[in-house]
Amino acid sequence: MLTSSQGAIQQDPAGSGLRSRKKHKTLLAIQDAALELFAEQGFEKTTVEQIAERAEVSNATFFRYFKAKSDVVFGGESDERVDWLPALNRAIVERPAAEDDVTAVKHAVLDMWVSLLEPSRVRRQYVAAETSPLLHGLSSDIAVRWQATIRDALAERHGLKEPDQRCRVAAAMMLATFSETVGEWVHTDDGGELAIAIEHGFALMAELCAGWFAGTTRRR
Repeated sequence: MLTSSQGAIQQDPAGSGLRSRKKHKTLLAIQDAALELFAEQGFEKTTVEQIAERAEVSNATFFRYFKAKSDVVFGGESDERVDWLPALNRAIVERPAAEDDVTAVKHAVLDMWVSLLEPSRVRRQYVAAETSPLLHGLSSDIAVRWQATIRDALAERHGLKEPDQRCRVAAAMMLATFSETVGEWVHTDDGGELAIAIEHGFALMAELCAGWFAGTTRRR
């Protein structure tokens, strides 16, 4: 599963002011220091003190950006950062009505999440989550939230008060496709652009579904 509910963003989320740029630079420095240490000695053996020392900040500064070291992987809760799940919900709902559900979700994910990511940091976050039982469990919790967000957005697109089985099944299939695609991309030496990988993953899902309905599952 994807490792962050917010992702590691390239742009300054709070604007272009000098103060906000400095804060964003500090946030990324803490993330990079933590991910380096996780790779070197593992998540469980890495302390907040070690992260702060390598990032050249105080412990208090670390906790201004992240509530716990797991938030370095899954996204901090600073009031200047966007809560991406409600944003994703609105992006899905506001896609053109003429689009089918798969297309709407795919473009919402590409626009609201993938377009803001820094690829190398995403790979390190993903690997860190895979190598820690605690982080793996937290990642599963985030997956549940992503699926619920997609499910509820699809229900709203169809004018439903509550998600029906179609919405639930569609959300599960799309999240599984997305998660598998990101995992494959992370572990491929020359995975290319993540956006292209996701486009391919969703196209493959559509091809498989068409094959199942036609009574065949031909492989390329």
